[in-house]
Amino acid sequence: MRRSTVVNLNRVKFAQFLGKNHLIILLTFMFIAGVAAGSITIGKSQNVLKLSEYFLNTYVSQRTGVSFFSVLFSSFFTSLLTVLFVFVSGASMLGVITVPIWVVLRGFLYGAVSSFLYSEYSVKGIAFNAVMVIPAAVVFVISFLLAAKESVKFSVIMAKLTLPRSKPVNLYIDFRNYCGRYTFFCVAILISALIDAVLSCSFIKFFQL
Repeated sequence: MRRSTVVNLNRVKFAQFLGKNHLIILLTFMFIAGVAAGSITIGKSQNVLKLSEYFLNTYVSQRTGVSFFSVLFSSFFTSLLTVLFVFVSGASMLGVITVPIWVVLRGFLYGAVSSFLYSEYSVKGIAFNAVMVIPAAVVFVISFLLAAKESVKFSVIMAKLTLPRSKPVNLYIDFRNYCGRYTFFCVAILISALIDAVLSCSFIKFFQL
């Protein structure tokens, strides 16, 4: 009897967890699907192969023979542009569509570039990805997905206001909270950029891709 009760409670808690976090879970799966698609497509498309090579070469050139603050600024500005696009999309009704698409595309890019590293540089590519890319990318991706969740939620609020029987709502407080959360995300991507700059200035000289 007790065992049955514990199992039922666990099911209820799991259902509640899914209910509260269904959006971030969905976006995470979409990102993973993008990574998988990028990994698979690179072996079948010359355009994806060339695009991955271009991004990798740009990534390496921006971190080779430059100062710590140059890498920090470049990394932060690139990440900021990505998050800014999600922020602007979330402030419109189209964010419900554009933000998930952007999440998939970012995952696709990560998957394609990682697969390019593995296929072209073998063990060195794996080491480069593990040491240079993944530590900063983990912080950024978490922040990016949380930002995407907030953007979709705010976009849904705006979309509901266009329904025929919707009541006028003052979005000032919601938008203020929306901006406040993005301030936190900007701090997180700054931390990601700091990690990127430290690792780049410390280890890029050991990799010749």
